[in-house]
Amino acid sequence: MGRYSQRELLLYAVVVYAFIALTTDILQQSETKRDVFRLEKLPLRPGDEIQVVEFQQRKTHLKDVCTAWGAHTTKGRFLRIAQKFNGDKMKDEITKDMKDLSMSQLERLWQLNKRSVFHQMFVDQKHGLTWCKVPKAASTSWLHAFLELGGVQDISSKDMAGKHALLREKYPLLATSLLKRLMPTTMKFMVVRHPFERVLSAYRDKLEDYERDLKDRGGYYHAIYGKRIVKAYRKPSSTRDDDPNYKSRIQPTFREFIQYLLDTDVEKYDEHWKPIFLLCTPCHIRYDIIAKLETLSRDADFILYHRGLSDIVHVEWSHKTDQTQKTSDVAKAYFSQLTMSEVKQLYYKYIIDFLMFEYELEPYIKLATPPTANSSISLGGYEESEYYYEDEDDEYDDEEEEKAAEEGVVDVNDTDNEYENKAAQETAGKIPEAEAADNEV
Repeated sequence: MGRYSQRELLLYAVVVYAFIALTTDILQQSETKRDVFRLEKLPLRPGDEIQVVEFQQRKTHLKDVCTAWGAHTTKGRFLRIAQKFNGDKMKDEITKDMKDLSMSQLERLWQLNKRSVFHQMFVDQKHGLTWCKVPKAASTSWLHAFLELGGVQDISSKDMAGKHALLREKYPLLATSLLKRLMPTTMKFMVVRHPFERVLSAYRDKLEDYERDLKDRGGYYHAIYGKRIVKAYRKPSSTRDDDPNYKSRIQPTFREFIQYLLDTDVEKYDEHWKPIFLLCTPCHIRYDIIAKLETLSRDADFILYHRGLSDIVHVEWSHKTDQTQKTSDVAKAYFSQLTMSEVKQLYYKYIIDFLMFEYELEPYIKLATPPTANSSISLGGYEESEYYYEDEDDEYDDEEEEKAAEEGVVDVNDTDNEYENKAAQETAGKIPEAEAADNEV
């Protein structure tokens, strides 16, 4: 063995390995302790205390909804609890609609609430910000802000498709392991909006005006959605007194669009009208700030100020809603086309968003047309139809789930390797965006 015996070499290797492992662990622990973002540790300005309390209340309420609707428990346990009355007034407000849902509907909501995805996440490491992009909730304003932070000079010269592509280029989709290291060191936020406002805004922007769609997007939304909706839901005998050109118009009406939503699985929705809890999975990602469109100016000001960005970018939504006023005349013009039954069915499509972000259904119920003998177009049997489609191959074993829960391990669509591989390839520009694995960050 030359100058050193085999035993000496082995002892030397063990010492070196121990030293490296020890120093690496120490460095990692100190780095984590130093870098993890905490909202409560921010140096607050006068008046910020009230806003921090509001943010904390939103987070606490969201966590209560996640817990009540099974995001952190097994299917069997959730379904058993869902059938019981607990007498807790606060929880009753969160769970009161469970009694109106069938067991299969509750199970489907449980399945959806167990999943986590990261394809809407944009991480700005330099400025310590992570944003989950929610279309139709000030997403264009924040898109412009992130492009500015990414060093893009002339934003006005690009169309929206180009801006979105550039946004992902500047902030590539990251592998789960990298996200888990980076996200805790950043201020994580999302912007939410009343679910029905998002639906109406998406319809008016994407489907109501064919010429606009043709000009801005080459007719994409008409080709993918509008044409199919008209074909499926417009009856040859249908007429509208307020629209003599109804039969010949190629765009779907708002009611036809709503009928399409009622008959379609929420997972198959376009991102512009997909529920927020499916886009940003807040039950599995610990957001520091749940910003609201109704309070966007001060929420955005808080975020930018505490990241040192107030003098660099400005975020404002020009069409913000004043929630102190009654539901707008615009909403009335559209939701009055629907029956109360249809509005209630639509509510169940977005029930988790309503509950998580504390929005009201009642103002829109009041806008709807009162029920009459012939007012409702058949949707295939409201009482017997499902609000969500079932996955035929999606079976769960209660005993296995209970055992896994006791051991601290709950299987929620474990696709880490697939996600990491796709994310790594997309970062290299090889494939489109991919959905993430189920990992709480």
